[in-house]
Amino acid sequence: MSTIGWIIIAVIVVVVLLAVAMWWRSRHRQQLSARADELRVEARSHSSEIGANRDEAREAKLRAEHARLEAERAQRKADEASTALAQEEAVHEDKLREADRLDPAVDHRADDYDPTLGGSHRAEE
Repeated sequence: MSTIGWIIIAVIVVVVLLAVAMWWRSRHRQQLSARADELRVEARSHSSEIGANRDEAREAKLRAEHARLEAERAQRKADEASTALAQEEAVHEDKLREADRLDPAVDHRADDYDPTLGGSHRAEE
């Protein structure tokens, strides 16, 4: 075979290889495009689930905020009740101390004096 024959065969082989490469590339792009379309369809089908989950998360946050506010309100009530109790106890103790101070039979200056005992620490008569 002559040189021109070999050149023609080489050109034909190169053209065939280029055609095969272009065909393969086109087919690969079509497969990628088809896969992308599948993923988009799948993503769209899950978008309704995302919306539902978003709503559920929002509702859970609102319930948590409501519970936090209720807990704060309950804590304030408990603090107010403790304060009121402490004030009542102080008034009660003040009355006992005043009664013990007025009672000559009670030694309200003794080291072990306790006004809650109701004058049981009487001075020795």
